[in-house]
Amino acid sequence: MWWIIGIVGFIIYSINRDHKEHVKIHVSNFGGMMEKYDVLIAYLKSGGLSVSKVTKSSVILSSRSMTWTLDYVGNNLEVRMNGFMPMLGKINHRWIFHDGYPQDKMIEEIENYMDWQIGQLGNAAHNNPYNHLNKH
Repeated sequence: MWWIIGIVGFIIYSINRDHKEHVKIHVSNFGGMMEKYDVLIAYLKSGGLSVSKVTKSSVILSSRSMTWTLDYVGNNLEVRMNGFMPMLGKINHRWIFHDGYPQDKMIEEIENYMDWQIGQLGNAAHNNPYNHLNKH
C-alpha cells in the first residue's frame, strides 16, 4: 500500500519539477511574467486594471468589476477574463496563445472579441430595444 502512495508522490513531484524547470526556461529567463508579457500587461493596465498578484507563472490584474488572469501553462499563455460589464452583464472568456505568439496579435484578438460582444448587444437592442433592460 505504501509503495502506491510513494509512486503517486513521485509522479506528482516529477510533474511539478518539470513545470518549474519549464517556467524557468520559458518565463523566468525572459525577466518573468511582467517582462515577458509587458506589452499585453500595459494594454490591460491602460483599461483601468492594476496588477494585484504576480507569481513565477501568472499575473492577475483587476479592477472593481473585472479580473484578468494570465497563466503560463505548458507552452501556452492562458488569458482569462471574468467580470461584469454594464449592458453586457456577466462576461467571461478564455484565450490560449502559444508561446511566442506576438502580443500585438493577442491584443487584436481580445479587441475583436470585445467588439463582437458589443455588436451582439447592438443587434439585440436593435431587434428589441427594451429587452436588455429586463436582464438580471
